[in-house]
Amino acid sequence: MKRKESYSDEFLQHVALNFILAGHDTSAIALSWFFWLVIQHPMVEGKILREICRVLIETRGVDISTWYVEPLGFEELDRLIYLKVALSKTLRLYTSVPEDSKHVVANDVLSDGTFVPAGSSVTYSIYSVGRLRSTWGDDCLEFHPQRWLSADEKEFIKHDAYKFVAFNAGPRICLGKGLAYLQMKSVAAATLLRHKLTLMPGHKVEHKMSLTLFMKYGLEVNVHGRDLGAIVAKIVSERKCRGKL
Repeated sequence: MKRKESYSDEFLQHVALNFILAGHDTSAIALSWFFWLVIQHPMVEGKILREICRVLIETRGVDISTWYVEPLGFEELDRLIYLKVALSKTLRLYTSVPEDSKHVVANDVLSDGTFVPAGSSVTYSIYSVGRLRSTWGDDCLEFHPQRWLSADEKEFIKHDAYKFVAFNAGPRICLGKGLAYLQMKSVAAATLLRHKLTLMPGHKVEHKMSLTLFMKYGLEVNVHGRDLGAIVAKIVSERKCRGKL
């Protein structure tokens, strides 16, 4: 709305509606798979918690009780690089929308030589693209967030949108990509700060291919209280050694 281009109220209403409708189930589904993966990878969970605690120590101080008064702000969420990496890795393996179709406007030829006539449709599997060994390497099926981090682990590495197609690419890239990350980071951070989740014994996790890649039986977990004392004490001790406190 602040851009120089002139957008009609009707156009802006459609964009807002797109954000709400398209981002509701997709974000919820992504978070379900994210929590399931985090439960299985305690080292990843530990890194996420350290990052959140480190940011909150710098923005709100070492008194943990003050961290729960207000939700994390935009600037705080923006600094959660490792959390964004873990969410991206989740979306690569368990994309919220498993397949997509394109309508062919004019006769064209795909990169492999396949002719596609005007008026036809081309459907591709986003789920499969995220798991291609030729694209992602021999560990393509493993949950290793480091792939998305810079060498010093301080920056998020953006992959080509035509390689990581969870949000589509080109002119049709998802309008709500930034909002989706904001929502997921906010919910994930708030949940993990307060609770440790464990999978309900005997619960079967299985995906079901549909318009969205939801969990066939949902995600049933036990919710335990989270004690951040040890993590905060370690971070404070490290910072004192470096002369930052």
